[in-house]
Amino acid sequence: MGHRANFVVIEDGAARAYYDQWAGLGAAFAIADGPGPAIEFLKDYEPTDELLDWAYAEGGFLIDFDQNLVIVFGELDDMADEIADFDDGDVGDGEELDDECGEENDDAEGYAERYTNYFTDIAPNWLGWRLKYDNRGVDAFAGHLNLRGITSIKTQEPSHPKNAEHSEFQA
Repeated sequence: MGHRANFVVIEDGAARAYYDQWAGLGAAFAIADGPGPAIEFLKDYEPTDELLDWAYAEGGFLIDFDQNLVIVFGELDDMADEIADFDDGDVGDGEELDDECGEENDDAEGYAERYTNYFTDIAPNWLGWRLKYDNRGVDAFAGHLNLRGITSIKTQEPSHPKNAEHSEFQA
């Protein structure tokens, strides 16, 4: 088990990829302070030459320095806040649990709205960059690598749901 993540950095036409079994839940927050800290975040992760299948990657980011583009996916919820929201009462058939966790906001539109708000907050650290949330996850990374003609990183066949959404923000 775990919260697997992939990360990709493109610079001068060359790509490096990274993997971690536990970084998926914090991946979106790792870009908050800008490109330098995001790259520093990767120093402890395992280099890889292959991206995960969409179904197994829970978070990640791609930073393309050549195009000033960031593609990110994953959770933005602070799990400490989620846990604090639970009351001490019994949860019956699970309905209350779903309400407490904000399940109604887990659709693509809810993610896009949260990312737009997040990008607004972090934009000063990414001036001149395009910040893109893409719920296709590593499939979006693979698409970008293919568009760039980068073949040094193996990718899986796309497996994301057909209704996966994205949003973009210019910092």
